[in-house]
Amino acid sequence: MKKIIITGVTGQDGSHMADYLLANTDHMIYGAVRRLSVKNHENILHLEDNPRFKLINMDLNDAHSMRDVVIDIQPDYFINFAAQSFVAGSWDYPIQTWDTDSNSVLHILESIRRFAPHCRFYNAGSSEEFGDVVCTPQDENHPLRPQSPYGAAKCAARHIVRVYRESYDLYAIQGWLFNHEGTRRGLDFVTRKISHGIASIKLAIEQGKQIPVLELGNLDAKRDWSDAEDFMEGVWMMLNQDSPKNYVLASGEMHTVREFLNECLRLADIEFYIEGEDESEKYFTVKGKKLIFQVNPKFYRPAEVHKLCGDCSLAEKEMGWVKKTDFLGLVKKMYENDYKLLTK
Repeated sequence: MKKIIITGVTGQDGSHMADYLLANTDHMIYGAVRRLSVKNHENILHLEDNPRFKLINMDLNDAHSMRDVVIDIQPDYFINFAAQSFVAGSWDYPIQTWDTDSNSVLHILESIRRFAPHCRFYNAGSSEEFGDVVCTPQDENHPLRPQSPYGAAKCAARHIVRVYRESYDLYAIQGWLFNHEGTRRGLDFVTRKISHGIASIKLAIEQGKQIPVLELGNLDAKRDWSDAEDFMEGVWMMLNQDSPKNYVLASGEMHTVREFLNECLRLADIEFYIEGEDESEKYFTVKGKKLIFQVNPKFYRPAEVHKLCGDCSLAEKEMGWVKKTDFLGLVKKMYENDYKLLTK
């Protein structure tokens, strides 16, 4: 039985990765959590009784903790999804972001190099590394032009991974995962903020209660959104190639934040009209003329990434990876899940 360490296992990607591996392999899964972190195990509660899943204590920013875990477990695979992944928050906490998203990768690689050189390592990259893009879509050869502390930290991690791969002949990779969302996405992220917000508005209208007002920043930012669950198979494929190589995983389609918002409103059967534009834009219900949404400039980023769209043709050609959920299917899945959660 092979052994796999997954960091960030309580988050969206880590928990989905654990689900995928438990369903599709016979390997032992070790989910790494910090001993002193606030317990938020909602995404993995269903795994607690699985004999092939075990939680372990590990601090990514503590080289000694990392070393001890690698020595003890001797993993065959190490999948790093732990990150400060909220892009907007990286301007508020740039040092923490750098430590978590860049320095911690160095700790992992050094432990693998010294104590488990057979281990295959995957580090979660991001489309935010491309940042101020020079062409669309972006493939594996697009220049790295980050526009945020988060994007810069991910770029630094990518170079660390490459250096260790080439210097020590490690199987070490970092995939570019374009925006991937789902029912386990945190409420701070714009897609979940929208799906949960519109579900809350729908419920308030049905119950005759005061309607909460949803606030967002740039509605015209374009992103390449996919279902996070579709990416887990791609990550596993990357880890099991004949030689280590980085790949882009994406849908190849761009949609604006406004499209995501309007589709949620359509699913909720909420008719609306718009007043104002730019920073003054507001949505009102046709029935009752109630305010349901407004732009709030405080959610604008100091440096905006206006559009991101991935070219995953290499992953499709060389690995046979394909996405399963389209944009409308993703929005429907997220909205319906949030409405269900709120009505329990």
